[in-house]
Amino acid sequence: MNSVIFVDKIIDPKNESVIKNHFVVIEKDEIVKISPNESYNDAQYSSYEKIKTSNSTLLPGFIEMHSHIHVSSQENAYYDSINDSDETLIIRGTKAVGDALFSGVTTMRDLGSKNNVIFPIKKAIDSHIIPGPNLVPSGSPITTTGGHCNMFGMESDTTEEVVHSIKYLANSGAQWIKIIATGGNFTPSTNIHEPQYSQETIEIAVEEAHKLGLKVATHCHATKGIIACTNAHVDNLIHCSWIGPENSDEFYDYRPEIANRIANDGIFVDPTLALSYLSQLRGKTLKRDPSKRYEILRQMWDIGIKFVSGMDSGMVNAHFDDFAYIPEVMVKKMGISCLDAIKVSTITSAECLGLDDKIGSVSEGKKADLVIVKGDPSKTIEDLHNVHTIFKSGKLVKLNNEKMI
Repeated sequence: MNSVIFVDKIIDPKNESVIKNHFVVIEKDEIVKISPNESYNDAQYSSYEKIKTSNSTLLPGFIEMHSHIHVSSQENAYYDSINDSDETLIIRGTKAVGDALFSGVTTMRDLGSKNNVIFPIKKAIDSHIIPGPNLVPSGSPITTTGGHCNMFGMESDTTEEVVHSIKYLANSGAQWIKIIATGGNFTPSTNIHEPQYSQETIEIAVEEAHKLGLKVATHCHATKGIIACTNAHVDNLIHCSWIGPENSDEFYDYRPEIANRIANDGIFVDPTLALSYLSQLRGKTLKRDPSKRYEILRQMWDIGIKFVSGMDSGMVNAHFDDFAYIPEVMVKKMGISCLDAIKVSTITSAECLGLDDKIGSVSEGKKADLVIVKGDPSKTIEDLHNVHTIFKSGKLVKLNNEKMI
């Protein structure tokens, strides 16, 4: 059904603007008109559904860039991901994508699902069997034998095995390739200080993925891995934690010269910076003070590195309806503006996905993926938690906090 939306304010992150007292017209799945209220002609839109709100702001739907939809986000998430059947993982994933959608996430990138369970879930969403965001799947992550997230599948040790896995994933429906370039925290047997793959292997992987029209995201904690992936011209660095050698006096090994190359080469960074904040919020004691990392991230921001909004949802304490904490932490801990944090969460993430011509801004001709929140998040970022109305592809999925599908 076609709709007309009346709101106090509209945030368009593409133009970094906030406009007041306009209405938005949706026809089918598209924004067709944005116009001042005084130009509204009720006769012209007599058959359209009218959405009227007060003290509310409209903005693009959120883009979650880093999800593991089959993982439980509970303390025993690691063991659940090992022991649960694929059927259980699909059921859990079905709930996860619904929770994400009803919190305002209208596009969601999967960055690692066990045994490729993401693909039937995506098909169920696209077929309108279950509610969920528009999914951008990567399928199972490519990792080494016994490496980080090895329990998710796609263990590939040699360059030839990595290339074979890329082709397999592409044939299965992957739209991105996720490569585990260094050890990680979720898998106890791996080393976050060291790479898992050589630079040469990653270079060949990027070349092969690009031949197939796929972009590459690489999980990187160790600085050695960040350097290799930067040299290999990956599309998206995940975490980008700048962790130094195991026996170093300093935990972090930030390299400004490499950061400048990341900025100049246009490599997007998903810092997953809300994880420690959420862990503290939910009573977990952190291994180290995150303030140094926030300081490094601010330095990266100041030299022009483009951040995207990844939660790492599914990991312990990162729930699927937690998205609004990402921009909140960017404002509170990195010290960037509310509008900049909203831009990261929408149009910049859309640009990383190669979808900025379709989503990520409130513009005529764009897909009608929209959220309405109580308050004004351009001034108070916490208002992003107050999503009460959601459109996905022009369809009203939540109205005044009531689910419509």
